[in-house]
Amino acid sequence: MTCYINPPDQDKVDWLLANGERIPVACPITPTHLPVCLVDNGPFTAAGICLTPRDRHRFSDPLDDRPKVWFKVSREKLREVSDLEIHEKYEQAGVL
Repeated sequence: MTCYINPPDQDKVDWLLANGERIPVACPITPTHLPVCLVDNGPFTAAGICLTPRDRHRFSDPLDDRPKVWFKVSREKLREVSDLEIHEKYEQAGVL
């Protein structure tokens, strides 16, 4: 299951612009950085963290025509505004 950023005192877009690097397509998943997909759902936006190749594939689906913007963000920064740390533990245990 994908986790999402939720900065407590800042808009998602502002947080991503301040803490990430805007990129044209999903970047590789590395030990230090992850791709984050900002998705425009109409009434709201969501910023999904792609922790696994499956997450990245889902957000990159060409049949999904919602507007998207990609960012490369450090895991350290993402842990501050999401439950990424919990998801990483599940990934390490082989659950994800």
